[in-house]
Amino acid sequence: MTAVVIDAETVPFVDVSAVRMLDNLAEELEDLGVRLLLARDVGQVRDVLRTAEARTELRRVCPTVRAAVDAARTGT
Repeated sequence: MTAVVIDAETVPFVDVSAVRMLDNLAEELEDLGVRLLLARDVGQVRDVLRTAEARTELRRVCPTVRAAVDAARTGT
């Protein structure tokens, strides 16, 4: 496994605690050589990720699940 994709389309809200948990998960996965990618957020999620200073990879939300899978395959 090289990546985990979370489809955030149905996630209407995240708080700072959730962002910290995602950051921790991303760090743990990174230590295993696995990327954590987010796809299809509804806007508010992206805003909180930026405000809470989530790691750069989490702030790059892919517009579609396919785009996230392609990013994982190509390493972009």
